[in-house]
Amino acid sequence: EADPTAILLYNDNKVEGMGPKSPNPEKSDGFYNLLKDLKDKQVPVHGCGMQAHFDASGTGRKRPPTPAMVKAQIHRLGELGLTVNISEMDVRVSKLPANVRQIAQTQIYRDIVAAALTEPAFDGIWLWGFTDRHTWVTNFYHEDEPLIFDEEYGRKEAYYGLRDGLGTMCPGGTVGGGCVLNDNENDESSEEKKEPWGHLWMRPEPKNDGNADAAVKGGDDTPDWLQPP
Repeated sequence: EADPTAILLYNDNKVEGMGPKSPNPEKSDGFYNLLKDLKDKQVPVHGCGMQAHFDASGTGRKRPPTPAMVKAQIHRLGELGLTVNISEMDVRVSKLPANVRQIAQTQIYRDIVAAALTEPAFDGIWLWGFTDRHTWVTNFYHEDEPLIFDEEYGRKEAYYGLRDGLGTMCPGGTVGGGCVLNDNENDESSEEKKEPWGHLWMRPEPKNDGNADAAVKGGDDTPDWLQPP
């Protein structure tokens, strides 16, 4: 007999952002619809995890979602009565120019977590390792530095970014970190024009000139593990 007190969670990747302009809207919607169907059928699922293996240099389906997209996804999952966690977070940066790697990584860790914390359904974050010395990314993709401690176990800028994100919930903090939830791409009615989130480091989408390699890099239906690093 299964333990009747067990907490059941469903965990998946590339489902972190909601909206038509999110990197993987079909999969994010499928994630939500599957869980909604399970709840409608009174299947005892209690929560879900969004893995958050982000590639700061990604385009198309591999592009990181904005904080506003993450907040929206957590919100609608919470409305199903589910808890939501970030279950395996790391942030790949080695394909970016060296001068913006730490900027990108710090911003992603800080702002995604700060946005998630604004939702009552959000109940935790786990990192997929803690030091760049030991990371699955090196074996699965390529040499990288996706975590918050370097190979010598020193604190990186991303460590302080994550700490600042968590600190928005502390006394004296601003929930959501203030402006990090602004997302002009999702708010066409906004009259205030600001630089889009990630503008200092986010790569433009490749031009669709019929080139197959560009299509893959831009994010076609090929699974992550079959796409070029």
